[in-house]
Amino acid sequence: MLTSSVRRGDNMFGSGILDVAIGVIFVYLFISLICSVIMEWVSKRLEKRAKKLEQGIRSLLSDPNGTGITGIFYNHPLIKGLSQDGKKPSYISSRIFAMVLMDIVAPSESPTGPKTFDELRSCVRTISSQDLQKTVFALLDHAEKSMKKTRDNIEKWFDEGMDRVSGWYKRESQRIIFACALAVALVLNADTISMTKILFRDPVMRAGLVAAAQEIAKQPANNPSGEAQKKIMLIHEEMDPLQFPIGWTWKSLHLFNSFWQILSKALGLFLTGLAVSLGAPFWFEVLNKFMNLRSEGAKPEKPKMVLRKR
Repeated sequence: MLTSSVRRGDNMFGSGILDVAIGVIFVYLFISLICSVIMEWVSKRLEKRAKKLEQGIRSLLSDPNGTGITGIFYNHPLIKGLSQDGKKPSYISSRIFAMVLMDIVAPSESPTGPKTFDELRSCVRTISSQDLQKTVFALLDHAEKSMKKTRDNIEKWFDEGMDRVSGWYKRESQRIIFACALAVALVLNADTISMTKILFRDPVMRAGLVAAAQEIAKQPANNPSGEAQKKIMLIHEEMDPLQFPIGWTWKSLHLFNSFWQILSKALGLFLTGLAVSLGAPFWFEVLNKFMNLRSEGAKPEKPKMVLRKR
């Protein structure tokens, strides 16, 4: 009897820890969704994707100031057709890039059809930038005098360049996301240490968050801006009846009576910001894994054979 009671206690304790983890992850997901909506709004307002794309194209075309061939590139009708309200496009396909570059280097003015490979190679010598000229010649040298392979080579060159641009954008965005996550965590007073303590002490709150997490886990994982806003409202509706202590109150402000309390609060907010910066898709996936783990439950231990002395 004693052994079975201890085992039940261990299972309850393990389940409690799992529920606390699910509750904290659920809050991380909530804040991550808020940050994703803010980031999407900031990105559109500042046209960050379009600027990074232009920066990458300047690098490819050996025109760091954008005063040479880059201006001709963006004034091409195929690129203008991608623009909206006079703003530069935030996305250009590799095929469009290759077609525009080839047309700039060797414009087809003949009604009989496009220029031949040899005519294209001859036109490359007129490019003012020596670096770009060498680059295009290198792409032509590996095209086996085929216009199709020339275009394919330019497309691959563009794709590799855009991979670097994506890296620049991702690193810069990660810093901004972390700053945004810290700011939102501070505004909401959502520090990991306090949340964990509350969930350990309050089984009703813990059970309520787990139930809410179950409902959210059923939602699709895709996270466009409109869907993210819907999930934020849905999570808020699930959390509101629970009165989960997010936000600042006079009681929470009075906790700063010692250096250690201030340090604990700062550390808790930092941990929340660091976790939230991983993004909503990450925490949605983690939440689903924890919910699946909880639904499986603890596997029963196999009975051990005990040898008794006769």
